Amino acid sequence: MNQEIFADGISAVHVTGNLVRIDLMTLQPHLKSDNGQPVVDVSKRIIMPLEGFVQALATQENIVNQLIEAGVLKQNQEKVSQPEQDQ
Repeated sequence: MNQEIFADGISAVHVTGNLVRIDLMTLQPHLKSDNGQPVVDVSKRIIMPLEGFVQALATQENIVNQLIEAGVLKQNQEKVSQPEQDQ
C-alpha cells in the first residue's frame, strides 16, 4: 500500500450512469461555523464503477456484522448522520 487517506466521514454520494462518486470529508475542529460547529472540508473524492461500489458495500456490511457479533457494536445503534445522496 502506497498511500493512506483519512476521512471523518462521507459528505455525499453521487451516481452518474455507471460511476459512483463518493465525497470524503474531514472535520476542521480549529475552525468554527456561525453556529459554533466544526467546519467540514470535502477533502477527497473516490470514483468507482457501480459494480465496485456494490462490492465495497457488501464488504463493509460483512465487517459491521462481525463487529456486532463480537460485541463491539450494538445492532440497534443510532446512526449519527446520513450522507446526502444524488441520483
